[in-house]
Amino acid sequence: MSYRVRTDSFEGPFDLLLYLVSRQKVDIGVVSIAEITDQYLEEISHMEMLDLDVASDFLLVASTLLEIKAASLIPSPTDDIDVEFEELAPSEARDILVDRLIAYKQFKNASAALNARYVSEGRRHNRHFGPDVSLLTLVPDYLEGVSLDSLGFLCASVLGHKDPFLLDSDHIASKPIPVEVHVRSIHARIKNSKTLRFSDLITRATEPAVIVVTFLAVLELYKRNMIHVAQPTPFGDIEMNYIEGSGDLLLEGDDAITSATEGE
Repeated sequence: MSYRVRTDSFEGPFDLLLYLVSRQKVDIGVVSIAEITDQYLEEISHMEMLDLDVASDFLLVASTLLEIKAASLIPSPTDDIDVEFEELAPSEARDILVDRLIAYKQFKNASAALNARYVSEGRRHNRHFGPDVSLLTLVPDYLEGVSLDSLGFLCASVLGHKDPFLLDSDHIASKPIPVEVHVRSIHARIKNSKTLRFSDLITRATEPAVIVVTFLAVLELYKRNMIHVAQPTPFGDIEMNYIEGSGDLLLEGDDAITSATEGE
């Protein structure tokens, strides 16, 4: 045969490979039938005219190798050495029996898996028809008239678009939130209602900065002994109670305003 194969373990005429495998000069386990078949199909694709003699010889040799390889994968009763269990120690006989039971279990599980695969595949039915012709025209062709060039131009225009801006305001500092305003507001509310919860002072839409300032205002009133603060459960709502007779609320700047008024 003129056809030659090239594998990791052999390179030469295909019929010589069969001869060496049959004489156990080359291990059939390291021979890849799929790789040889791919090489053969590639060789055929380059032929101007198919040589039937070469093709028939290849099929004969390939099928013989495939049969030898399949036979080598199935354990044969002659592969194991007949051992007289009476001459073995109990531990050695047990190990041999365990190995044989494990091999039997492996082939039994493989057989069950193949049978389940056969049953599941038998429930499949090919669909040999498509949608009705009248349904094909119901959905418009959104890509009609669209080419790759026009699509690329649209993508480039979208990615290259920049929103116009009048002034870069990154250098402008944000306006601080005055704590005193919140202290006065909370003091006025709790003085009238006598009892408040922290959830009454904020909402889900309240900004985090305002929440922090509100909490600082509550701490300021607590520090001045104007309210009682309690939190019955961890991470629960904060309850605030007004302390009667705690006096007027005077913050920084209020003393100066009071003194100027009394001087007039």
